[in-house]
Amino acid sequence: MKGKWRRWSWFALAGILCLAMATAASAQVVVTVDGDTAYATISLTDGNGVTYDADVTIVFDTPQHLTPQNLNLTAELVNPADLQDRLAGTCLPQLLLPPLCPSVDPAFPVMITVEPINLPSIYTNSFDLGEGHSVDLSFLNTYQFDVHTHDLVYQDGSPYRLFKAPIDDVFHDVTNDVMPGSVRVRGRGGEFSQFIVVTDPRYDNALDRLSVTMGKITALNLRILSAALSDGLRLDLLDLLAQVDALLLVDLVGAIGTLDELIGVIDQNAGTNIANVWTAERNLINDAGEMDELADTLRFSMTRMLSGSANP
Repeated sequence: MKGKWRRWSWFALAGILCLAMATAASAQVVVTVDGDTAYATISLTDGNGVTYDADVTIVFDTPQHLTPQNLNLTAELVNPADLQDRLAGTCLPQLLLPPLCPSVDPAFPVMITVEPINLPSIYTNSFDLGEGHSVDLSFLNTYQFDVHTHDLVYQDGSPYRLFKAPIDDVFHDVTNDVMPGSVRVRGRGGEFSQFIVVTDPRYDNALDRLSVTMGKITALNLRILSAALSDGLRLDLLDLLAQVDALLLVDLVGAIGTLDELIGVIDQNAGTNIANVWTAERNLINDAGEMDELADTLRFSMTRMLSGSANP
């Protein structure tokens, strides 16, 4: 019985991995891993023969079982209009004008999905790997997610941003940097999702940049409230965020410094007083990673307020 189970489990694993590799091949996505970093080369061709290319780099903090198969990164071409409902929550209303809404640039209509596979119930058992052993992907704190494409043109004040969403859910901004090359957008994350590069018109003037920043303060405040924290630690984080809010219009440099202090408190407590593990079993909540994700993109928006443009 033991031998039959082992043969069946490995046949099942082989079938799943073959399916995953076939899907990746048909989507023209090649994924490799080197140490703590995963690389993906994406090349997708539409029905008119137009090809869209990108390189994705994901840098992990202390990953376990990081393999191309476990990561399960795929990419697809999308109709930009089909994603507008999932971006609607990020729109800024305007008096007597249509709202300002991020949108997918038709020059790069690519959505990247990272949905790590949870396989232990299929191909592990107490005889093979020991009771409770998992070979799923896991990591600590956050990953850094970088999308680099020559299909978009970088210029000073670049409007391109990195957005992410739970599978088939609403998108939100996770950008913490935008760089030339032609366009390289970067963000951090504490859990996995779908990713798109958008054109974001909400940084065109000071009032809109302030609205975006205040929205990110609200999002971080709600995430701190929902985290599993001691009352004292939660109050410390909320107090620091309230100081950031209070300084926003009177001392932006001081506000950024206070936000850095808040991020430092999260990082100092990660793994002890704040849960900081993500696993493909999805049985843990990565509070530290998700708070860092929101704090990092808040800092990005505050630096854009300081520079007076979408990019310094």
